[in-house]
Amino acid sequence: MSSYISTQSISSSLRQSVLKMQAELSSAQTEAATGNHADIGLSLASKTGQSVSLQAQAAMLQTLSETNSIALTRMNMIQNQLGDLQSGAQSLLNSLLSTNGSAQNAATIEASGADNLKGLIASLNSTLNGDYLFAGINTATAPLTDYYATGASSKTAVDAAFSTAFGMSQTSSSVAGISASAMQDFLDGPFAALFQGSNWTNDWSSASDEAIASSISPGGAVISSVSANQSAFRDLAEAYTMLSDLGGEKYSQATYDVLVGKARDLLTDGISALSDAQAGLGVAQSSVSDANTQMSLQMNILSSQIGNLESINGYEVQVRISDLQTQIQTAYSLTSHLQDLSLVKYL
Repeated sequence: MSSYISTQSISSSLRQSVLKMQAELSSAQTEAATGNHADIGLSLASKTGQSVSLQAQAAMLQTLSETNSIALTRMNMIQNQLGDLQSGAQSLLNSLLSTNGSAQNAATIEASGADNLKGLIASLNSTLNGDYLFAGINTATAPLTDYYATGASSKTAVDAAFSTAFGMSQTSSSVAGISASAMQDFLDGPFAALFQGSNWTNDWSSASDEAIASSISPGGAVISSVSANQSAFRDLAEAYTMLSDLGGEKYSQATYDVLVGKARDLLTDGISALSDAQAGLGVAQSSVSDANTQMSLQMNILSSQIGNLESINGYEVQVRISDLQTQIQTAYSLTSHLQDLSLVKYL
């Protein structure tokens, strides 16, 4: 019995080998470029699930780190606004104390009260990336009504309360006849009520009482905003409004003393509440920074574990690439020689 091997079958076998080696070369070159296995699932086999789990943990920590950056930016901006509000309130309080509540300085105090009220409105309506900082969770809506806008509900409520109590507007020259006791009753009763409960939320504020809670780490969260409904802002709004829009410059000294005394108390309480808000926010900022530090360490550990699973030996890959390139060139050479073999040359 005789057997033979045709050049065609040998050539076909070589072509198949070349295709396989080219595929292996492509994978090896990918590994050399990325530093990781070209096919993680194929290379890790039963350890693929471990790699996927580690990648998911790392992605979660990365997402938390990014949202923490946004939360810190928001809290920094709020702290700046709180600081400005505190400075403005303290400056006005100092003015009231230095003038001893003299009615002769009422016009100047009235102007300062108006400026501070405008500043309070602007600060509480400040935004970051289109979200209102002091709106609580109602971030799409400006939290504080602009008292100086036409038809403002807050201004309308103040005018109505004053007219109901005294039978005149704040601009009437007759306010000079309002007694100290009548003013005290008004400030402690109807006027104070404008800055409390549903009156505040209906006429002044669109903010929610609920502030923004931020997840800062796996299982960790902080309150990362301040609501315009907090007492500090209500106290300041009340003090600024009474000083700027109740016609104080026309009052008798005794009545003006009542107005200034009430304003001083409100400013003192407001400044104290602002300090509390700043302290609470500072604790939250510290917690976020600590969480970021801890998560950074965790991400470094996870990155190392993932690398141990998915990384390749660069030297070994380069050797494999060189061997495959040599083998492919050899196969090409053999194929060329086989194509040159022909019986015609020997006839």
